Amino acid sequence: MTTFTELTFKSLNPANQPAGDQTIYIPKTASDQKRIASLFVTDLPFTAESAQKASVPIIAYKGITQQNSENLQVLHPELTQLLQVKKVNTLVLVYNSNVLDPGYSYGSEKDLSGPLFNVYYAVKKFKDLLNAFDRNITLIWANIKHQFQFEGVITLDELEIKHPDRTYKNLQNYKSQENPFFDCINLTELSMNRLYAHLRLKDAITFYSYHADRLKQNEFVYKSVCYCHDGDKLEKIQYTDAKLYLRVGPYYYKRIMVTNAHDEYEEVLKPWAIGEIGRDYGKDFIKQIPRYDSFVNKPNNSGEYQRVITSNHNGIVSNLFNIYHPVDWEPVAGEWPTIEKFLKHIFTVCNIEGEVLFEFGLDYIQLSYQNPRQRLPILALVSSERNTGKSTFLDFLKLIYGANMAILDNQRFNPKFTSHFAGKLFVAIDEGHIPLHDKTTKEMIKNMATGKVMWLEGKGANAEVVENFTHLLFCSNNERNFMQIDPGENRFAVLKVPSFRKQGFKDDPDMLEKMRKEIPAFLNFLQNRRLHYPVKTTRFWFPDEVYITEALQLVMDKTKSILEKELEDWLNDCFVTFSELELNYTLADIVMELNKYSEFRFPKSKIKDLLVDNFNICPGPSQRYVYRFEDSKGEAVAENKKGRFCTFYRKDWVKI
Repeated sequence: MTTFTELTFKSLNPANQPAGDQTIYIPKTASDQKRIASLFVTDLPFTAESAQKASVPIIAYKGITQQNSENLQVLHPELTQLLQVKKVNTLVLVYNSNVLDPGYSYGSEKDLSGPLFNVYYAVKKFKDLLNAFDRNITLIWANIKHQFQFEGVITLDELEIKHPDRTYKNLQNYKSQENPFFDCINLTELSMNRLYAHLRLKDAITFYSYHADRLKQNEFVYKSVCYCHDGDKLEKIQYTDAKLYLRVGPYYYKRIMVTNAHDEYEEVLKPWAIGEIGRDYGKDFIKQIPRYDSFVNKPNNSGEYQRVITSNHNGIVSNLFNIYHPVDWEPVAGEWPTIEKFLKHIFTVCNIEGEVLFEFGLDYIQLSYQNPRQRLPILALVSSERNTGKSTFLDFLKLIYGANMAILDNQRFNPKFTSHFAGKLFVAIDEGHIPLHDKTTKEMIKNMATGKVMWLEGKGANAEVVENFTHLLFCSNNERNFMQIDPGENRFAVLKVPSFRKQGFKDDPDMLEKMRKEIPAFLNFLQNRRLHYPVKTTRFWFPDEVYITEALQLVMDKTKSILEKELEDWLNDCFVTFSELELNYTLADIVMELNKYSEFRFPKSKIKDLLVDNFNICPGPSQRYVYRFEDSKGEAVAENKKGRFCTFYRKDWVKI
């Protein structure tokens, strides 16, 4: 026969852990009995010491009053073993006298149905688990009558002190309809509806009538509705949960708080079916949900932020819901040495003119904070080395901007479904790599950097147009070809980041936490700092040459297409061979020359697109020109022809 180890009361409260950390407590009184017809279960922490003296088989099981208890995911194996070995026929759940008390206090906005629902659903879970284990075991609910609470009697021990020798006799007499100490319900015979009614969860009038002595004519919240008794009848004032939902156009959403990778809360909007809202709250509740005409994206990191924006044009008033989230940090004067050291490391690279880009980096972050609508270049941090701080930089920005930043991988950066990043101020692709042939994603990136609007679209949901002010970031271990960047492209600022070790920095596992504490001081610094580049000179604010780096030029060179490389090599050879300052060729000439010796076949359309898109060169009107080429013997030939030709200049093509 299986023996059960007794857990002493002392073990429930060890000095190094909170009381009640045990899941189950089986005292010797219960484990020593050969057979138990009726087993009594109460919640931890265990309070029925007097039951052991009365030889009543009672155990403690943590979680039977809390529906979200992990202990109700599956019955504890010691409990199922006890039920099986002792051949238990009836299991009685025993609750204190305050189990029906919703915990009302004057002026509180707490939903009084919440504690009662916790108990109800916990019992329902327990019943389902018990039925799955053994449907022949009868489940009984028993609570010390509520009126004992007002006499200061809450637990079984306190009831036994007040009524010695009667408490446990009445507990074991749970079948009696006239039990003076306990309210008992046979949950196996009478279903959960009886318990639902017993907890006064059926309706507000029943609930108020039972608790009227305490609620009186004060406002209280029940099932997300605020009520007040006017002396004659119970009046409904408003729904308090209505603020958790919103309707935008014809669609409903719920505001949900989730934790991010830094254990900080972020608000997200989840589509919610109107039928489910009605099922949870009733049809009247739906009328209380705030309504908006459309989404809008208006980033603002100052005290002028507005969640709801009203527009009035031509007599049409529209209420718009701002999908941009407020930044919660309050700037405070102070020092920020860890952030400064870290940013000097990230922006330690120089541009091709030899200027260190630290001030550029500070301007980039400052403009994002103070002028978030300003377009900025796509910032790409690349390095084949490990432990460089690239991902830490993304985490640092995430700490500042919270829900206004999305950190994605390649798979989540999907041109089709954008609801998880559309409208964000920062969209970062960590370990990003866009294949050279993926033109769709490449065009999406270019449009995000410059486009005025973006489609907010999720699976199974209609697309919404929102204003686009996205600042794109890439972090990649691929220094040469994380994505194709065309020559002359000014959208990208590519910075090669060295490892901390090369910079002489020691590993600091607490760096991010130190930077978190310095953020208020850093933001205060940005508010009072003068921009290093104070004048906007391009659509991306900075002069193009400021962020042209060797790393950018390397990516441009290594991601050229085969056609582009062949064209450059051929034109370079032509200028060297013919010693001319300019050369003229029609598209047909170029097709013939490029395909003459190449192992690849280049169509005319591809060549035309390359010349227009990458070099802004297109054929002029038809006129006479000199066609220069080498014949089969390798000798230079000049032939007069007529056609629509392109003009190429030596300075653009000859490699020095």
